Amino acid sequence: MKKIQLILLLISSICYSQTSTKDGINIEIKKVKIVDNVSVVGIRQLKVTSDKLQKIMIKSKINSTADNRTKLSAFSLLDTKNKIRYRLADYKGYTGFIGYPELIPFLKTELLNKNGYPLLDAPPYDPSEKDYFYDYDVNGYMNLELPINFGTEKNPKKSILYFGETSYKNFTAELFFALLVDHINSDFELYYKDEKIADIKF
Repeated sequence: MKKIQLILLLISSICYSQTSTKDGINIEIKKVKIVDNVSVVGIRQLKVTSDKLQKIMIKSKINSTADNRTKLSAFSLLDTKNKIRYRLADYKGYTGFIGYPELIPFLKTELLNKNGYPLLDAPPYDPSEKDYFYDYDVNGYMNLELPINFGTEKNPKKSILYFGETSYKNFTAELFFALLVDHINSDFELYYKDEKIADIKF
């Protein structure tokens, strides 16, 4: 029985990891999986329509301090073989099973309708909400970020999305990335700011 328990503990340590960042945020990886490209995730229901891309989800438990909440745009996923750095494509956060999840997308580019007003069915454009993605570029890596069309094929309204600072102190985060299908079996590393959080395998 003790041997079985020891094996289970070893498997657990391989599958999941917990990291404490230098600014006091604890991130524990709970689950990593490939998900349906057209499944509903978050307020924008990120739908990947290209056959060249595959959506994946990294479920994490995050504990932070009251004066240093997690900046979602500081997460990135590195493909270490092909030297690609992916931006977070979608996010859903929650503290329990009851209640509406936290969905905090922002536009990088202001999108206006024909009358010059912000699009009603798009996330807000708010330059005061800082985007941290470019602050932590990795030398030798190409940033890959996907603009989303909030218009039509004839009249496209495109912007890259980023995600703001969470209002939660302790929460579960579902982090979604859209990866190149040809590289799905590569070696990946999840980063928060400039710190490696975990090796990621699908």
